Amino acid sequence: MVFVLVGSSCVSATSSSDQISKVDCNDAPNEMLAGSVCHSITVPLDYAEKDGAQISLFVREFPALESKRGTVLLLAGGPGESGASFYADVEFFRDTFSSYDIIIPDHRGTGYSTKLCEPEETAKSEGGLSLVGDEWGSCFGQFYSDTARAHAFNLNNAAQDVASIIDTLQLRDDIFIYGVSYGTSLSLAVAEQTDAKLTGIILDSLTPLPSDTYQSLGYRSQLTDRVGRQLLNRCASDPSCPLGQNATDILRDLLVRIDSGESFPILEGVPNGDLRQFLGMLLDVPAARVQIPSIIAAMASNDEAVVDKVQNVTQTYEAFLDPILSFEQSVGSIPLTSLMSGSEFNARKDLTTEQVASEAASLLFTSPLPTYLAANQFPLYAPKAIEPSRTSLPPILVFHGTMDPKTSYEGAMRRIEELRAFTEVEVITLIDAPHAAYLTSKDCLSAPLRNFTKDTTSIVSRECVAEDVRLLWQ
Repeated sequence: MVFVLVGSSCVSATSSSDQISKVDCNDAPNEMLAGSVCHSITVPLDYAEKDGAQISLFVREFPALESKRGTVLLLAGGPGESGASFYADVEFFRDTFSSYDIIIPDHRGTGYSTKLCEPEETAKSEGGLSLVGDEWGSCFGQFYSDTARAHAFNLNNAAQDVASIIDTLQLRDDIFIYGVSYGTSLSLAVAEQTDAKLTGIILDSLTPLPSDTYQSLGYRSQLTDRVGRQLLNRCASDPSCPLGQNATDILRDLLVRIDSGESFPILEGVPNGDLRQFLGMLLDVPAARVQIPSIIAAMASNDEAVVDKVQNVTQTYEAFLDPILSFEQSVGSIPLTSLMSGSEFNARKDLTTEQVASEAASLLFTSPLPTYLAANQFPLYAPKAIEPSRTSLPPILVFHGTMDPKTSYEGAMRRIEELRAFTEVEVITLIDAPHAAYLTSKDCLSAPLRNFTKDTTSIVSRECVAEDVRLLWQ
């Protein structure tokens, strides 16, 4: 097996009998990655056929800054995101877990790990890790010519991958997993379905129970709308908010005017001219969402200032994402996202684009995700129901925002109640925080994370308000 990272200083070649290769990674000019070590780990394409085809997993390791107590594995969200989602914040994790090695894998199908479509999604292809032009057609051709291979990129095999990483790297002492969003589902699958010996699990933005139908991805717009209305209700109760007490009514009336065909030239500056989706998108970024009321107010009154307001909020949104997306590995895998989201996390398999449009008409904030799910052309699979191999789980610490537009706070609380039948679960409720707490609420995370990794019994459930998520209207 040959493993080459184009555009990186990590290059490794091993024989097919080797399961791991390891070299230093300089990654110039990304100083934040200095001192890390890269691994390529060979695992089965399908763990049900361990002697069959093999794939490789890319894993980045940061050594502990202090005397080592163990290892923390960071599992990114998605599905479709690589471990690069954590790179811009790796200093926070290294400082917080200073006595632990930090392991950041690229999930199968993401980053520098084996991709669903090769060579189309690899760094050496025409579009790099992104699909461009004719690569889409050849990618689809691979899917339909070998659906067994495509279907091996599933949650169960991904969980076995994490266990393989722990085993192959011979991780010992305390082992913690920190999962975000999809990574929380993956973390729980590792704990429930593999033999990995975990000391504790940290769940950031917990996904709902698989049986919680109305919290599945097909209803993402409804969740986005609930959080958006929550924001407007907070605005209506605050004298400093530019929309006043009729915030929700003002947006509803504005959307009626837009839907009836009234001309709003500013919509040309809104992605796809879809105000509902634009406002829904802004809910993810605290510094952007506090500008939503002033944008609505300016647009409703035909104030010319709305042009600058839309430009400013777009720049704010992009500035938030730029550091996270600045790495070659940051490119998400659309094929993997489509395949796994549609197969594993969407209870509305018969959802149509007409339904999506009809439902959106009654909403004030929406997500683009249901549209993608309704138009999904990838060959989906039926997830395998695997009985948990354990009767108990390691201690769990959960961080979840009350204004999370991607994973419902209420849905998370229902899943926590089920988990408490198997282990101790403590929850840090992040008041007004959106999705992915490590991005916006570091001041609420630092102390609990340090304490939990020192003593898993030291945490008591409580609330916290992070400085950066306060609703100070602009």
